[in-house]
Amino acid sequence: MQDQPLLTKAERDFIQQLQLQPAAAKRKATPNLQVDAGEQLMALLANCAASQPLTIEAHFANQRLTFTVQLSENAHHEQLLELGTPQIFDEGPASRAWRLPLEPAVALRHRNGKASELWVHELSMNGLLIDYRGKHEAPSHFNLLLPLTGQKPIAIAGTRVRHTGDGLLAYRLEALDQRGNDRLLQFIYDQHRTLFPDAHRA
Repeated sequence: MQDQPLLTKAERDFIQQLQLQPAAAKRKATPNLQVDAGEQLMALLANCAASQPLTIEAHFANQRLTFTVQLSENAHHEQLLELGTPQIFDEGPASRAWRLPLEPAVALRHRNGKASELWVHELSMNGLLIDYRGKHEAPSHFNLLLPLTGQKPIAIAGTRVRHTGDGLLAYRLEALDQRGNDRLLQFIYDQHRTLFPDAHRA
């Protein structure tokens, strides 16, 4: 009499899939890259990292993604590269920070949550293109809140630089505190991943 298997093939496949899912999720969430390099190269990277920031650049179409890099060591004494959230640039005759198009435009808000007359059409790490919907002259400076989908808004300030040919206003974004800068950088990167999935496919 032939022994019957305890599990069918479909059941074994299902269990195997469950076992693999947590490991795959963990790999996806881990920002570390193991460096397969000799001791001399690792020593060089460590010395460079100690004296100045390291970066890794990736190019996609006419864009450049610049990742900050830190060297670390795990419990097994393996050298790892930890990548920060990248800055994104448009490449051309002059390199400039990539502008995230916001469709529909997003109204900047006052501290009380009320919408302002400044509506953001494009956003980068150093500037905004704004449609002014007020009756008087657009402000030369603003200090407002930028709403972000699914999270708390970021307090931002900007100074008007010029009028554009299509009737919008260009504002220079003033320096943010570290937390605000990190959140804005992550937001722009997340939106870039949504708009250009092929550039981020593992």
